[in-house]
Amino acid sequence: PWYSGLAQGQGISLLVRAHAETGDPKFLHSAERAFQSFLTNVASGGVAFTDANQNLWFEEYIVSKPTHILNGFIWAAWGVYDYFLATGSRDAVNLFASAIETLRKNLDRYDLGFWSLYEQSGTRLPMIASPFYHRLHITQLRIMHRITSEAVFAEYADKWESYSRSASKRTRALCYKGAFKLCYY
Repeated sequence: PWYSGLAQGQGISLLVRAHAETGDPKFLHSAERAFQSFLTNVASGGVAFTDANQNLWFEEYIVSKPTHILNGFIWAAWGVYDYFLATGSRDAVNLFASAIETLRKNLDRYDLGFWSLYEQSGTRLPMIASPFYHRLHITQLRIMHRITSEAVFAEYADKWESYSRSASKRTRALCYKGAFKLCYY
């Protein structure tokens, strides 16, 4: 099967909620099985990737040269967090803490100074977020701030929201996105 940190994380979130609503242990058992992908590196069929700086990433797409897609990483981290809330798993709380640290240390890499980046694939022209994903990043960072109280998440959400309100930055992002699509699609 093909794994995705985003899909595994969202699946876990759904399964632990189904278990909470129904009490049916099959949902929690399935969440436990899905959680195993976060304990397994991508080379071994999981969704976890540790980079040269010891940052733990949950990959949305499992490709050679990981792309670190921002929204997928956050969705995946929320699945790990939900699993922790449902089970009290020490592994889950440790993974979530590592994910928060990775995000905190790398968030600046997603900031173009006028818009957010979608991912970190290392293309010559980085992949800028579409307006939809830019807004999603802002929302996700606000929620991350609410969950963790890490000020950096609110700071970036505010900064990126200010980019959205600037006509010149929106126009620059649109032109950049167009150039990216011409070069890579």
